[in-house]
Amino acid sequence: MDQVLLSLKKRVVVPLIIVAGCCAWLILCHAHYKSYWFGTIYRVQTTDFNLLHHVLPQTLSQMIIAGRVDLIQETLDSTFGLFGLVITDPSGKTVLWKTGKVYHRESWHHKASPNLLKLEDEPFDLLTNPVELEPLYAHASPRSMHAKQLREPKGQVLGRLYYLRADPPAFWTDMKSFLTGGFWEVSGAKRGYLYVTLSVTAFCLVILLVFWLRRRSIELKQQELESAERELEIRRKALEHLSNELAAQRSRKVWLEKEADQAYRRSLRLKQSLEKLRDSILGIPSGQDQSTTGGNQPLRVRPPAHPSSSILEEIESILPGLNENAKVLRHQAGVLHDYCSTLEQRQQEMQRIVDNAYSHTMGPAQMPPAQASQAETIDMRPR
Repeated sequence: MDQVLLSLKKRVVVPLIIVAGCCAWLILCHAHYKSYWFGTIYRVQTTDFNLLHHVLPQTLSQMIIAGRVDLIQETLDSTFGLFGLVITDPSGKTVLWKTGKVYHRESWHHKASPNLLKLEDEPFDLLTNPVELEPLYAHASPRSMHAKQLREPKGQVLGRLYYLRADPPAFWTDMKSFLTGGFWEVSGAKRGYLYVTLSVTAFCLVILLVFWLRRRSIELKQQELESAERELEIRRKALEHLSNELAAQRSRKVWLEKEADQAYRRSLRLKQSLEKLRDSILGIPSGQDQSTTGGNQPLRVRPPAHPSSSILEEIESILPGLNENAKVLRHQAGVLHDYCSTLEQRQQEMQRIVDNAYSHTMGPAQMPPAQASQAETIDMRPR
């Protein structure tokens, strides 16, 4: 349902609700039309006819007997034209009197003819002489469709009294009258049409409001969901980055372990080489205890590395030892360099001594000029 609400556009929803509201308005107006004209008005007229069945034939009979024709017409016009009253001769072929007033429109007047009077559902009363006080017909209830005959007529028949119901207007005529004749008039059928119009309009507005609020809440939830998805995507990428970083650190850890192991082996080999070099310089035989020679202290070498599970802590603990070993190696390299320089000087002096000894043996005459000058400057004889 939420997906349907999101997929619908405003330019589709608003016309759709308007069309649905118009259809509902027409249906409700037609239902009110049927209820008003074929329900309320029909029951009211049935009640009026039932009352007239009880009192009007006696009154009109007395007026005819008394010859008061003027009163007869006034009595028939007392309906104001809402429904018709027609008096004919005893055979029903000639209309003697009828209601002459018209209320807003002619609705029953076309039926006030001898041929059409016979087609009316409402039974006619008989005007008699002498006047009979008991009614000839009566309705059981306002909802009854036909009147029941209560007795047989007696006496001389002076005429017939017909009751004509007003025909309801057509639905579209009634709606046109409501829309063009002042729909604000709160009377008759227009009141129901006005209530139906206001109810349908309010209902459509409520539907639009509910649709807008629901759509807005769905959009807000969707925005929150998209924001959560974006944040989740960012966290996922950050997790992937951390995973890659962890893999890189693991590979670096393995590389550092290998480098540490190789550095340790190189330091051992360098230690052995330096010890051999020192022993050869000091003239210590191979395998002799160095503590008895009075030479320099053995080189300090870091112990083997710890297990690889704590490589980072091991590397941090190794750094001071490596720094100290580097200082010791630099110092020993300096000492070795000085010692090599001393040996070179002694070798040069020995070479000069050998050359001088050779020159004394051969004599100055047999020496080259350069050697002769050197022989003159160096005197190796004892004094």
